[in-house]
Amino acid sequence: MKKLLLPVCLLLLSSAALALQPKISASLLKKLHPDTPQQARRMQEDIALFVKGDIAFIRAKTEELHGVFKYAAGDIAAIRIPLNKVNELAAFSSIERIEDNDLKFRPLNDQALLNSHTMEVHNGWNLPQGYDGTGVIVGIIDEGIDYTHPDFRNLDGSTRIKYVWDHTLESTVNPQPFGYGKEYVGSQIDTSTQHFDAVFSHGSHVTGIACGNGNALNNYKGVAPGADIIVVKMNLSVNDDNFLSSLVDAIRYIYFKADTLGKPAVINVSLGTYFGSHDARDIQSQAIESIIQEKNGRALVCAAGNLGHAPIHLGYEATPDTAMTWFQHSGSIITIQLWGDTSDFENVQFSMGIDRVVPDFKLLDATDFSTVIPFIGLDRKDTLFSAAGNRLGIVRTTGDYRFGSYMLQYDILPDSNLNIASGDTSRYLWRLRTTGNGRLDGWSFDMVFDNLPDTLAFPPIRNYKRPDLDQNIVSSFSCSDKVITVGAFTNRNYYTNVNFTVTSAPSFQPGQRWVQSSKGPTRDNRIKPDVMAAGDWVLSCGTHFELPLLAAVEPAKVAAGGKHKRSSGTSMSSPVVCGIGALYFQRYPNASWLDFKTALLGCAEKDTFTGFNLPNNTWGYGKANAYLTLKGCAVGITELQQDQAFLQCYPNPATESTYLQYQLNTTVRPDEMSLILFDAEGKKVRQITLQDTTGEIRMERKDLAGGVYFVSLVSNGKILTTARLVIL
Repeated sequence: MKKLLLPVCLLLLSSAALALQPKISASLLKKLHPDTPQQARRMQEDIALFVKGDIAFIRAKTEELHGVFKYAAGDIAAIRIPLNKVNELAAFSSIERIEDNDLKFRPLNDQALLNSHTMEVHNGWNLPQGYDGTGVIVGIIDEGIDYTHPDFRNLDGSTRIKYVWDHTLESTVNPQPFGYGKEYVGSQIDTSTQHFDAVFSHGSHVTGIACGNGNALNNYKGVAPGADIIVVKMNLSVNDDNFLSSLVDAIRYIYFKADTLGKPAVINVSLGTYFGSHDARDIQSQAIESIIQEKNGRALVCAAGNLGHAPIHLGYEATPDTAMTWFQHSGSIITIQLWGDTSDFENVQFSMGIDRVVPDFKLLDATDFSTVIPFIGLDRKDTLFSAAGNRLGIVRTTGDYRFGSYMLQYDILPDSNLNIASGDTSRYLWRLRTTGNGRLDGWSFDMVFDNLPDTLAFPPIRNYKRPDLDQNIVSSFSCSDKVITVGAFTNRNYYTNVNFTVTSAPSFQPGQRWVQSSKGPTRDNRIKPDVMAAGDWVLSCGTHFELPLLAAVEPAKVAAGGKHKRSSGTSMSSPVVCGIGALYFQRYPNASWLDFKTALLGCAEKDTFTGFNLPNNTWGYGKANAYLTLKGCAVGITELQQDQAFLQCYPNPATESTYLQYQLNTTVRPDEMSLILFDAEGKKVRQITLQDTTGEIRMERKDLAGGVYFVSLVSNGKILTTARLVIL
């Protein structure tokens, strides 16, 4: 059997202490060794990268190599540099890691206000006032926006959009230090027709859910209708596939603009990728986390993904018995990403082969069994052949190690001689085999999960590993604990359409989980999604370009009035929570991302659909409830004597700080009034003197240990009421 081994490309390795961790990511390695003349020409072009290490050194060397230093987030720098200068940069000991990104984002595609208990917040029920997001920025990172839609305008006709940064347009009018795209400010937003939403209104629909004001029809209002808007239109066709790089730029841009306006900001990202480590250890995720934590008044919300019904995940414990999984060719390159932690993955051996399954089962050729270790820092190509010497395909294998995680990726290009699509009488499947010991997780869109032969026809099938319906959540930053990841449940099952007839789906039950909502956990077994919101059958803004066309061909999808359309997806549930964030930061403008997340998760609803054994990796902590998130929920709180006084701790449980909301129900002003904090043993640990009979105090955690505490409202030496506070 003939096998051709193509050249092996070595990657620069770091110091002996980090001998396993290459400085350059596997996806960047492939770009440094082009296969085609077109790819070779790109070696002269700039590429967006993240570099971890000494920031001052990175800045100096980037500029010396004719690159652009954009900004730093912690010890991670965002730069642009000619691709052919990457190896030169990586040679320096001050550089720890360089990563690009080759994961393509995709869009993750009223009654929602009722389902999220937003109306109570707008109306100010038992709250100091009504809240609508006024004074807060809602940042939308998506495919654009129809800036002409009335729901994005004030009553006087002026735009609510403060800035638009369009990544798809080239101009000298671009924001610095990013240096690409085109920025629109103020009146420029209304006078240019260049920037706009994509053909299916994804960005406009998402924005309408988060913060549309209902001006178009006095209906279909968003969660935070008083918020200001900043939009970044992503370029989903960027040549060098640096989607995550440009996403971090977009996040940085929105928070910076919000800072210049002196306002808190909540950002929604309804875009995602299903490949990656699913553990948020990549440095792009680390950069995003650093930006979120830089100051209070920031939060980031994203969609969980829409593949809850799709078997794209493969996870199991390898054993000495050889296991197998088949992959089928669907017309493009077959991509398989396998991930594992150090203690597990290095003891598993892998082989990729090809089987003929019609007219009989036969392994035609395969790569040798190997662990991931020899492939770290390598880009290897094996050509597989039949016994007759016919080429069957090319298996490209790359390995990587970073921050405790291994990655092994197969990119398989079947040969055109297989002629599968044109009806060849033979049929071929690609076979992944594993043996050894250790846990592995893999993701691919090409796994075979049904119509398998029995053990009589094909004995090895007894050790077949099927893909499952778990861990189909989107990857990278979506798996970060500092990002709020949102799944979807059904919003409604009927509405009046543009022809004034009823569009209905009686089999849908409002409140039930949307079957396509992606599930967790993360690869390192943390709860995701964090929370659920209405996302299936949501009515929101469409563009003035799409809506007339849609009304002509699919009128059932257009709502009465012709200004809104129906869409479904976690893309639609994520902006519900983004809008809740805007309401929260209006009330608590100095709160942190953790304050908001703690309040949101701690006050999420449980019902017969979610079950009461939460959190879990299907429903997260439950259904987002705007009212309880702002008002505070009785999580482990016992309140006494509320006829005399009111006292509430929120968020509760608390992490870094909590708000103590109090009110003395008397017209007689006391001589002395205070809040006293006792530990679980009854020892007084803190006392706050109060000046007014009604108010709200932010109490920092400082030196308080985690545990149960009791807060008492004391007037003239008498305890009027006590609330229990849990500190995590």
